[in-house]
Amino acid sequence: MQGASPRLTGFLLLAPALVFLAAFYLVPLGFMVEESLRSAPSDMDPRAGLHLFQYDRVWNSGRSWRALERTVRISAISTLLTLLIAYPIALFLFQVRAFWRTAILITIFVSLASSLIVRNYGWLVTLADAGPVNQLLLALGLTEEPLRLVYSEGATIVALVHYALPFMILPIYGALTRIPPSFVEAAQSLGAGPWRALFGTVLPLSMPGIFGGTTLTFAICMSAFVTPLMLGSPATAMISQVAAEQFLVQLNFPFGAAMIVALTLVTFAILLTYTLIIRLVFRHHA
Repeated sequence: MQGASPRLTGFLLLAPALVFLAAFYLVPLGFMVEESLRSAPSDMDPRAGLHLFQYDRVWNSGRSWRALERTVRISAISTLLTLLIAYPIALFLFQVRAFWRTAILITIFVSLASSLIVRNYGWLVTLADAGPVNQLLLALGLTEEPLRLVYSEGATIVALVHYALPFMILPIYGALTRIPPSFVEAAQSLGAGPWRALFGTVLPLSMPGIFGGTTLTFAICMSAFVTPLMLGSPATAMISQVAAEQFLVQLNFPFGAAMIVALTLVTFAILLTYTLIIRLVFRHHA
């Protein structure tokens, strides 16, 4: 590519990824949107062609609204808890010796390769009525009988946090590695203690990693299906489970497709709002 412009070179390097994204994401999403604009055969709707009938059903469905609200709430709580756990781990990776850093990073990458179903079964055993968590609570005298920990929102949140931790740790650690050590040394030389240097220098400079990790974690939690299915209950169903019921049980593909499209739009709207707020904050402090 000698003599080619940098813009053309960049486009050619991105072309395979763009083709993959279009073939396996944009095209299926387009079919999903088209399906959501049709009526189910059982609806007996006299109108023909593409219309917003299914979205009107989603809008007026109390169950869909409750599932969507629950999905946003669980995703937000899971993202916040993941951040609070992941940031100290990433900071420890940033400061620890090379041997321990490598060992922890290998552990994180190995956890990424483990099966999600195996992880969820592990939490089912851990949080069961006769599981180690309840046994510990009973032994410490904190409860007189086993607590119902599984098949609840709490169990779903715990499993989602466990699954999303690597996706939060790695972006934050990557941002921390780009902070020059001289910045922290300069803050300390001006009289800043360890905590003030952390909150006044390290934390603001690691915000790009925090932004990337929280965005990725929130999107993962919003689209979660297997984890709430295994550790939740019908009373704590997320919108992906309600949509799956329409696909697999009711065989109402247009209604299920409308739910998935609505979930996608809500997720993008929340992330876009979050991005704009972060930009305004950075611009204000710049």
